Amino acid sequence: MRLPLKVGSVLIALVLLLVIWIPNLIIDNALAKGGGSTIGGISVKGLGDEDIEAAILEAINTWRETPISVKGAGVNATIDPALFTFEVASSLAEYHNLTDKSWYAFWQSKKTVHLRLHVSADDRVKAQLEGTGVWEVDPTLSEIISNASYLKNHEIVAKVADTSTMEAERLALSIEEIPTNATNVLELANSLNDFIIAPNEPFSLLTALGEQSENINSESLNFVASNIYHTALQTEYEILERHAQNTVPVYLQQGLDAKVNRALDKDLQFVNHSDQPNKLKLTVEGDSLKVELLAQKKEKEISVRVSKDKIIQPRVITRYSKDLSIGREEVLQKGQEGVRVEVYRSVLENGNTKEELVSRDYYPPVNKIIVKSSRQPVVPENSSGTGKATSNDPDLQMDLDGDGLPDTQSKNKKSGNNAKSNKDTSTNTNTSNDPNDPEIVYGYYDKGGNFIQTSP
Repeated sequence: MRLPLKVGSVLIALVLLLVIWIPNLIIDNALAKGGGSTIGGISVKGLGDEDIEAAILEAINTWRETPISVKGAGVNATIDPALFTFEVASSLAEYHNLTDKSWYAFWQSKKTVHLRLHVSADDRVKAQLEGTGVWEVDPTLSEIISNASYLKNHEIVAKVADTSTMEAERLALSIEEIPTNATNVLELANSLNDFIIAPNEPFSLLTALGEQSENINSESLNFVASNIYHTALQTEYEILERHAQNTVPVYLQQGLDAKVNRALDKDLQFVNHSDQPNKLKLTVEGDSLKVELLAQKKEKEISVRVSKDKIIQPRVITRYSKDLSIGREEVLQKGQEGVRVEVYRSVLENGNTKEELVSRDYYPPVNKIIVKSSRQPVVPENSSGTGKATSNDPDLQMDLDGDGLPDTQSKNKKSGNNAKSNKDTSTNTNTSNDPNDPEIVYGYYDKGGNFIQTSP
C-alpha cells in the first residue's frame, strides 16, 4: 500500500531532521560532560548570573595579587595588574548571546563556549612598554591583554624590536688582558653580550647572570665586573652599588675595579637616566676582553680621572729563624705601599664641564717581611770580670717577642716611657727627595673610614 505523497514527504523530512539533530545532540552532550562553558577560564556550568559574576570577580581579585613580569632582550618590566579593567557585565552578555536558545529550538542542548573576559589596559601600561625602547609595543601589549583575558600566568615574553640601530655610536670602551686565573671570562661574555640597558631601569649584574654567578670563579666574576664598571663610569649612569676589591688588581687602575659576591650580597648596580637605551657588548679578542657601551647617539663627552690623595708606606716586619746561618737574612714578602684614591667623572656639555666625585677607596699597604738568623756568635765576657755581657752583646739585642725592641729593653723600660718604647721602629721611613713624588702621609684608617695621621 502506498502512502500519500504528502505523508511521504513529511516522513522524509523527519528522517533528515533526526540525522542532523542526533549527532549534534551527541556532540553537545560530550562537551557538557567535558566541563561545560567557561568565561576567562572560569567554569560557569550550572551557575546562574549572580553566581557566575561572583566566581569571576573572585578569580580576578586572586589574579591581581601577582604583578605581571615582562622580559625580553635582557630588559625586565613589572606591570601593576590593577592597571587592567575587567568588564564582567559585557562578558556575561556575550555568554548569553551565544548560549541562550531560541523558543523554537527547545530540543537543542545548550551550547558549550569558552570565552575570554573583556579587558582594557590603562594608558600607563603602553607608556611603560614604550619606555624600554627595545620592545615592539603593540604586539607585546596584545600578548599581555590576551593572558589577562584568560587570567593566565603573569610571565610574558616581549616582542623584541630590531636593536641594530643602537650600535651607531660608542659611548664607552674598556679593553684589558684576561688574568691567568680568570678561567670563565668567555662564558660570562657570551651571557652578557648584547644586553640592553633600558632607560631608568636599574641594571644588576647578579640579576643579569642569575644562577650562573654561583658557578663562576671569583677572579673571572670580578674581572668582568670591573670592566663593566669602568665603562659605566664613562657614561652618566648613576652608580647605585659598587664594592672595591681593596687589593691592587693586575688590571685597570686603582679605583676602577669592582667586586661582586652573591653569598656576601655584594652586587654591581647602576641606572641609565638618559632617554635612549644602550647596548652592552662583550667580546673576547685574543687574550683580552673588550667591553663596549653603544647607543644610537652620543650626546656628551665624559672623562674619568683617578687621583691619589694619600700614600701609606709599608712596615718592615722582622722575624728570626735559627735555620739561617749567622748574619744571613731573607725577604719573605715584598712590601707594597698603600694608597687612598678618589675617582672623578667630568661631563662636557655645551662647552661647560661639570666634575663630580664618584668614589673614594682605600688600598692598605702590604708589609715587607724579613727573616733574619737568630744565631749569634759567642761574645767574650767584659774585662771587669763580672761575668756579664756588655751592652753590645748581640744576644741582648734580639727581638724574639716581635715588639720591635730588644727584649731586655722592653722589660726594663719604666711605665712612664711606655709610649716611646712601644713606637713601631720597624716602619720604613725612607722618603723620596724627588719633588714630583706625591706627599707621603703616614697613618691608618679606623673602623669608620677616618684617616688618623701619625708621625713617621
